[in-house]
Amino acid sequence: MKHNIIKTVLVLLLILSRSISFAQIEQYKIITVDGRQREYHIHLPPTYSGAKSLPVLFALHGGGGNFNNTVKQYNLDGLADKNGFIVVYPNAIGKSWTMQGFSTRAKGNDSTVDDVHFIASILDTVIKYYKGDSSLVFTTGISRGGEFSLYLADKLSSRITAIAPVCASVPKEFLKTYSFKHLTPVLLINGTADPLIPYNGGFGKYLKTDEPGEGFDMASTDDLAAKISSLDSCNLSYKTYTMPDNDPDDGCTATKDKLYCSDWNVEFIKVENGGHTWPGGKQYLPKFIIGKVCRDFNAEDEIFDFFLKIVHKQK
Repeated sequence: MKHNIIKTVLVLLLILSRSISFAQIEQYKIITVDGRQREYHIHLPPTYSGAKSLPVLFALHGGGGNFNNTVKQYNLDGLADKNGFIVVYPNAIGKSWTMQGFSTRAKGNDSTVDDVHFIASILDTVIKYYKGDSSLVFTTGISRGGEFSLYLADKLSSRITAIAPVCASVPKEFLKTYSFKHLTPVLLINGTADPLIPYNGGFGKYLKTDEPGEGFDMASTDDLAAKISSLDSCNLSYKTYTMPDNDPDDGCTATKDKLYCSDWNVEFIKVENGGHTWPGGKQYLPKFIIGKVCRDFNAEDEIFDFFLKIVHKQK
């Protein structure tokens, strides 16, 4: 009888310890960078033990968003748990990432904020305290978050392995000097009917100014794709795949161009009639403002498939 009681207590303690461990998977953090208190949220997979290095994925929110929005919109945590990724959700100051050469719609944006240093500081922390793998560092995000992914691939190139921007481009002036310090795999997902980051380039709608500066004059997706292809030494060999039209009622279709580069592949998904939206995600604003959500695929599935090819290649 006594033996059974002790056994039961030990089992309950084991269950409790596991519950406590799982409760710590989601962690809110504050870090001081350049004299400012900065926030981020970190998600650790249930199998996390700190015994081996894990890939790190930065999920960057769009303009006006925060890490709470990002967790819900991007739907990355389940795939991260399945594939053993650490996901980091940082917060911008004033809800808009600061990027030199990029204009912003955010009011009172502080141009002195160094968000590249902020991301680098978080990465240092994740590598030191959470066993993040410094050779497998990825970024993704929609809109301003996608732009920041593209920006980090240039400004923090030595530490970024690959990126997957959604509904994003860079200003035409910025594109002229855009560069990588190493071959950088890129998955770009853009919609042809995006009213904010126009597929064919330009200023987009809803700027709330009569004289938008050059930081709003975005490069076309084709010009951005051509630049990335040249930086990654892609050859003329590529394949175009028509993606399954899984939802004929969504008004969208999609094709994927896979370019064969010197070391890695570069992929571009063109969403015909797709808006400023996360494919497979929520219609977070009315269609007349942001356009349609493509329901034929989930952006997070394509993003993880792309990153996992890199992880498996390095093992």
